[in-house]
Amino acid sequence: MGISISPFTLAELEATDEVVKAAYNVLHSRKETLQRYLMLEQGGCFVAKDEGVVVGFGGAMDYEAFAYIGLMSVHPAVQKRGVGGLLLEALLAWLDGRGCSSVLLDATPVGARLYERYGFVEDDKTVVLRQMERVPIPHSLSEPVSLLVEEELPALVAFDAPWFGAERGAVLASYWADNPQRAFVVRDVHGQISGYLIAQPHALGPWVARTVEDTERLLARALTFSVESEPGVFVSVSNRDALRLLKRYGFGEQRVLSHMRKGKCVQRSRHTMLYGQASLGFG
Repeated sequence: MGISISPFTLAELEATDEVVKAAYNVLHSRKETLQRYLMLEQGGCFVAKDEGVVVGFGGAMDYEAFAYIGLMSVHPAVQKRGVGGLLLEALLAWLDGRGCSSVLLDATPVGARLYERYGFVEDDKTVVLRQMERVPIPHSLSEPVSLLVEEELPALVAFDAPWFGAERGAVLASYWADNPQRAFVVRDVHGQISGYLIAQPHALGPWVARTVEDTERLLARALTFSVESEPGVFVSVSNRDALRLLKRYGFGEQRVLSHMRKGKCVQRSRHTMLYGQASLGFG
């Protein structure tokens, strides 16, 4: 029967999670991300099977202005058999059927070679950082940081869209719903949202702010909140303000990925206002 590609279903959650962990050589589960794909973009995620056994996964999130591909995973036992290419072809065909003109992703050096064969080009780099040491929070950061309430989600989506480059209300609402106590906002003198950060258990993001001062207030608040040890951040290498700030707070660089694009350039302020992606798969 060989390798087959089919839409991902909830019944395959456990098996797919094991494949993802093996592919990325990590211990903690990715079930939350896999379930988020099913909830937000069920038609855009696929599994590869070898003789009926799940051996690969790939997901896409279509934001209309562009799409993100992420969590591309192939079990080590079947790598170098073209599984990644088959998954990518399925994702690109699905996106092409939806009229998507730009596709983005973050790739390892090994993955980048595959994506280049399908017309992807590098137009930036994404730095993966993790907090390696705890740093005391300055007492001077006394300006209030508020929790985001559900009624403010439309305002948050409107604030976020110009910087992200697309409206991502469903994604933001899903991260907020995970734990509203982890969603922080700051406001300007007129009471309008000027920045926000959602502190996931293992990552800080999505995270957008107009000023470095707002960014630091949000970071300080998130780090005083009960987060898992060594939270991570995914940010453009071109956001020098973010890299300097994170270094001051004990974050160190783990790896650098190629931020790649297939199709037309995306109009967005990725470099200046985006301080942390939601994930490497959702942007």
